Amino acid sequence: MTETAPARSLSELQASTEGLFAETLGIKFLEATPQCIRAELTITRELCTMPGIMHGGAIMAFADTLGAYGTSLNLAADAGTTTVESKTNFFAAGLEGTKIIGTCTPLHLGRRTHVWQTQVRREDGRLVAQITQTQIVLEAAKTPTEQLVGLFAGLSRADQQALLAQLEHAGGSMYQHWADSEADAAIRALHLAALEREEQNARFLEGLTKK
Repeated sequence: MTETAPARSLSELQASTEGLFAETLGIKFLEATPQCIRAELTITRELCTMPGIMHGGAIMAFADTLGAYGTSLNLAADAGTTTVESKTNFFAAGLEGTKIIGTCTPLHLGRRTHVWQTQVRREDGRLVAQITQTQIVLEAAKTPTEQLVGLFAGLSRADQQALLAQLEHAGGSMYQHWADSEADAAIRALHLAALEREEQNARFLEGLTKK
């Protein structure tokens, strides 16, 4: 069963921007749920191109941050995300000294990808830009045991038995390799005994699949 990430408060989300690019931009979260991220940003001179107009890249970075946070609120525990595609349409200028508000909502929340649409508006309600971005879901790293268990997921019992027989044969090959390179006769005998057990298990499983 997949463990979902715990809910995060606005203050926790805000704190997570400290020392990062989102803090440099000056993003302040207003609402944060798995279905909507809203935030505001004051357009400082550092975010502008001439003459006092917000740089398009800064607008895109603002929206990209909101989409990434939206995906993070829908992820399983320990999973991650990164942007793989983004498209922006610009409609009006953001002016130095004013605020813009971004509202980001999901168009698609899949197992592999999430698609978010962000509308960036001025304080007077005029639409500045609309951004659609795709976030890929990066699954948490699995332990070797989890990876092995995953090999059997979704297989029929017969297919599981056939796969396990193959793994037993592979284990036997490893014991044979270790035995061939072992100088100590006693340890070599133990490897060969383990090899025989692996092969017995494989023959047993192969017999089941033939019934």
